[in-house]
Amino acid sequence: MRNTLYVKMMPYLEEEERLLERMAGHLDLWEECVRIFSKEEIVEKMDKALEEKDFQAFQAYVHRLKGSLANFGFERAARKATEILRMIEEKDTEQILCQYGNLREEYVQIIERIKEA
Repeated sequence: MRNTLYVKMMPYLEEEERLLERMAGHLDLWEECVRIFSKEEIVEKMDKALEEKDFQAFQAYVHRLKGSLANFGFERAARKATEILRMIEEKDTEQILCQYGNLREEYVQIIERIKEA
């Protein structure tokens, strides 16, 4: 039987085979890691960096979040973060704000779903 957290997170996960391979088939380990990585504080830090127009700090937070999302199978959200990083390089502030809202919303949903499990 599949892990309850894993089942709850399936709408946000992609590439199940890669995830299982990465975790050597140990969904219990995946669950422990996901519970540890999910924090609202990175959202607060990204929000503050944007508010202060500190794009260097914002880029660092988005990059860190992207890595965590990708490592734990949240590929769709990781792609959103990757796109934001590209926009930062292009200095496309308007699109950064728009796309960040989408990433932020999805990440907050992920965090909330983890808390529910």
